[in-house]
Amino acid sequence: MKNPPFDHQRSNLVWVRVHKRSGFSLLEILLSLAILGGSLAILSRIVDTGISAAREARDLANARMICQAKLSEVLLNSTAGFTPQTQPLTPVDAFDSQSTTPFEFSVEVQPGQLGGILLIRVVVEAQNPDGGPPLAKYSLVRWMIDPALGLEEMEAEEEAAREEAAGGEGSA
Repeated sequence: MKNPPFDHQRSNLVWVRVHKRSGFSLLEILLSLAILGGSLAILSRIVDTGISAAREARDLANARMICQAKLSEVLLNSTAGFTPQTQPLTPVDAFDSQSTTPFEFSVEVQPGQLGGILLIRVVVEAQNPDGGPPLAKYSLVRWMIDPALGLEEMEAEEEAAREEAAGGEGSA
């Protein structure tokens, strides 16, 4: 049996077909780089959104703690007999020592709908260092009896009178 004659042209064509797909084409590489670049751009946007949300949450938590502390101060002063006073926006330090956000608080005191009742509103704002609108704002409202009425003293006098009357009945 005789071998068929060797065809060099056919042999080169088979070799080209076999070895042509050994790497990626320039178009495939450019397309993959474009997809990778788009994905990285989207991921960086997501990271920026997460960072700004975390910063806003930190500022809001600081504003809440400052607001609670200032309302407690107002209520403590009122138990000592001082009538709460309205206070304009005043700078205050944050509870978080790492925070660089400036905070301001204000106290608003208004007469309530019923006589002898005061509405106290404490508002804390996390100021925008760039001068825009506040980054975070938190407020607390509390109703309280006006300490200027002297109701507590009247209650103490009535209690003393009751005790005196009860003591007088027991001795007779």
